Amino acid sequence: MRNSNPVSTPGPKACPVDAETVRRAAFGRWSDILQALGMSAEVLAKKRNQPCPACGGTDRFQFIDKGQGRFVCRGLDSMGGDGFTLVQHWLGCDFKTALQAIAATLGLSADIGLPTTPARPEITPKRAAVDPERQRDKLAATWHAAKPVTAGDPVGRYLAQRGLDMAVYPEALRHHHALPYWIEVDGQPQTLGSYPALLAAVTSPAGDLAGLHRIYLTADGHKAAPVHPVTGAVLPCRKLTTVGEGSMQGAGVRLYGPENGVLAVAEGIETALAARVGSGLPCWAAVSAWGLQNIVLPESVTDAYVMGDNDISGTGQRAAHALARRMQEEERQVRVEIPSRPGDDWLDVLNERQRIEVA
Repeated sequence: MRNSNPVSTPGPKACPVDAETVRRAAFGRWSDILQALGMSAEVLAKKRNQPCPACGGTDRFQFIDKGQGRFVCRGLDSMGGDGFTLVQHWLGCDFKTALQAIAATLGLSADIGLPTTPARPEITPKRAAVDPERQRDKLAATWHAAKPVTAGDPVGRYLAQRGLDMAVYPEALRHHHALPYWIEVDGQPQTLGSYPALLAAVTSPAGDLAGLHRIYLTADGHKAAPVHPVTGAVLPCRKLTTVGEGSMQGAGVRLYGPENGVLAVAEGIETALAARVGSGLPCWAAVSAWGLQNIVLPESVTDAYVMGDNDISGTGQRAAHALARRMQEEERQVRVEIPSRPGDDWLDVLNERQRIEVA
């Protein structure tokens, strides 16, 4: 297995966009926008009170929408807000970053003539500033404390249980034997203990560490289910920690390097691994639909395969075709591959094929 080639050109810079223009374009499309940014369709479809996808709890969250992405979260000082506030809460970012992320999912940029009048100030929760270099050092230390994946460790078992029984594992994945699970309780950090974890290195277009994607596991390779000590809510087993604001722009998990100018890209890590196992194509993971739409591929890639998800909402397909259009504008050969059955991704396709072969 070869390592990925470093990218010699920087990723696209975030363009200033007008908040009111984006607000008008987003009206009635908040469910698609939020799913493109990684929020599950189940959370958005469930109208009664439920745990907040961003901060947990048991019944503090309700997605109301009314075309504006309106929601209630009693974990916020503001008790909720519109879709812009929800994106800030979900991504843990400021208004400017949320605005750029929303505009990207809508295909908006300053290059198509949007006005650049200043955005109106928004009342948002205050968050401590993050020093990107210090954060990168912390993430790098966590990465170096982990080990290469083996078939017998919890990560190898987890992947096998997902249908990814592999002889060789990508160097972009590692196994951490005891990664602390931190949450915030009453404004104070608290650890719920340590778990085995799959670590995936997210790399910027310049080849630097942009973040760590983590999946917390049990010793036998199942997804962990940490429980909030106050509310009793089951907390997410997946977390993404980035170096800082804007670090995910163009970034991806470089699972397999390009081969003879060929590279595939998919949304999730398991989906990208399934594309590799099922087709033999070298593949990167973009982490989310938004990441897929914005990922930057090396200049050496002349032939790209976009392995999209067949989402019921259409989010995965739109992201895949948006990336394909950009690849064509960059004068690359590009093919978009979408599973035929609605709701499936390429891991579903691989598992179905394996079931047929066994039968």
